[in-house]
Amino acid sequence: MAHAASLVVDDYAAPSAPSVSVLSGVGEATFNDFSPTVLGGVRGVYHHVFNDPLNSVSVVAVGNGLLSSSDGVGATSEVLVSYGAFTRPTGDPSVPGPLLGLDLSPYAAFAIDFTGVAIAMNINVTLYTSHPIDAAGADYYSTTGINVTPASPGGPLLVSLPFVADPDFNYAQVDGIVLVLNRAIGTETTNNAFNLDRFALVSSVPEAPAPWTMFAGLLSLACVQAARRRQPPTARHPNG
Repeated sequence: MAHAASLVVDDYAAPSAPSVSVLSGVGEATFNDFSPTVLGGVRGVYHHVFNDPLNSVSVVAVGNGLLSSSDGVGATSEVLVSYGAFTRPTGDPSVPGPLLGLDLSPYAAFAIDFTGVAIAMNINVTLYTSHPIDAAGADYYSTTGINVTPASPGGPLLVSLPFVADPDFNYAQVDGIVLVLNRAIGTETTNNAFNLDRFALVSSVPEAPAPWTMFAGLLSLACVQAARRRQPPTARHPNG
């Protein structure tokens, strides 16, 4: 892969008629969208409402240039957006998604561009490699994350999320990427909403403005992190 200043993972242009998940009360939904504009050719979406005492509606829509999420009063949800080995293109949990074979050495961070974020939220990104550096005790996964707050409620937000400095992870061959949006840690955030229009890899890390709080190795992806030093499951999915 040629070195470049940036590489778009997803601009959410596909599908032109958005795929939509509508959940009332606690529940979950999954779906895949196929497009050559998405890194790896397929995007997997997992929508999970894990707290909704008032049984209000939570809606996730992907396509036509946006990934959007809106939770009703009292609802708390998360959205996982997966690429490459984390996806299940056939819907069969025994069949992993395509290996990306992506060399991340030209890049330093993820750029996550929101056209609007209602309130504070958190973002995690996990990388997977099928070829660890040291098979005896290697890391198959690398996780990083950030807490963000828009300057004004509902306003735009550009997030720069640097990679974790992990000498045991093979950044020269990244085969899966999963973006986790609004998996609450500690105090649950209800009634949130956001519009995401671009997820990309960038070669430099701009200075992060306040009030961003950086953190790495998050317990919020414990199901992934618990497997970091073990052979990965066949499906290579953080929720499977």
